[in-house]
Amino acid sequence: MSALPGGGHLKVLVLGMPRTGTQFCLTVSLALADALAELGQGPIYHMRDVAKNNHQRQWIAALEAKFEGRGSPFGRKEFEGFLGGFTGVSDFPASIFSDELVAAFPEAKVILTVRDEDKWFDSMMATIWHAWSAPDAPKETPMRLLADKYHRYMWQNDFPLYGRERYRAHNAHLRSIAPENRLLVYEIKDGWKPLCAFLGLDEPATTFPRHDDWLEYKRVHGKA
Repeated sequence: MSALPGGGHLKVLVLGMPRTGTQFCLTVSLALADALAELGQGPIYHMRDVAKNNHQRQWIAALEAKFEGRGSPFGRKEFEGFLGGFTGVSDFPASIFSDELVAAFPEAKVILTVRDEDKWFDSMMATIWHAWSAPDAPKETPMRLLADKYHRYMWQNDFPLYGRERYRAHNAHLRSIAPENRLLVYEIKDGWKPLCAFLGLDEPATTFPRHDDWLEYKRVHGKA
């Protein structure tokens, strides 16, 4: 989903790790970003929107400022400069900037998506880690250059060794920085009820959305 024209501000920050906003049911997953859009909270910015909007350069600049001291750290002005048409964010690269986003958008609701650690680890291994570390993975593409940055700074290019530790540290840190009245710790399997209560919205009569952007990738690579 591309950004809407004009301004706007972020009102929902989904800052859990990638692959925590899904809950597998056979070969199908449930996507929180799609659920929020169905509740009228969209458009929600997701990893899938980076390439669609040619935002690799902006995120690389944000990572270089945060981890390499190159340029000014990103704040509200910088994020709104390229995310202004969206009303929420989720997934990587956004969740890497939890401190910055929570501080920059004090009016926004914060959602920490969590999941059974073993299932999360297996899902990451079959998707994001495999897509980057496989011998035949594309090199020198804009998305690859961005992925190189976040794999380096999130788990030192070794997710199998450091991924679990980073998952626990990220979750604990977000709990410590997000004000209690702004934070929902949420598992997709809990469905509409806690999500709608937190957002002050009525529960829809529809079934929670089912979607998995990685399904075809997993099928092709024998990970489904």
